[in-house]
Amino acid sequence: MRCIFCKTKTTFFRKSCPACAKVVAIVDKAGGQVGLGDLVDLFVAEGLTREQVDTVLDAELGGEPTIRDRLTAQMANALMLGLGMPGRQSPADVQRIRLAAVSGGGEGTWSGGEKPPAA
Repeated sequence: MRCIFCKTKTTFFRKSCPACAKVVAIVDKAGGQVGLGDLVDLFVAEGLTREQVDTVLDAELGGEPTIRDRLTAQMANALMLGLGMPGRQSPADVQRIRLAAVSGGGEGTWSGGEKPPAA
């Protein structure tokens, strides 16, 4: 069996390796309750590397939004609520915006070094 996140070998009954399982557990436990700096500190305290964390946060499983999309939606909603606006950003919205930006197909998006599209 292989880890669903990093594709390394794992035991027959596990879907993820111990390192990836730690990342998921930390995000599930503290993702919406702590700031990004504190979340990074939790990853470091567990001995996780940036590559291990990025692999899990950016894993696209079955076309669903990534964990990073979920965290971004939570952060955007907290910011909007703090500004007195309704927070309505869903992880699927973040995924749609991210994919449009990556493919260059989103209206009003351009890559670094390029000039913005003419209005």
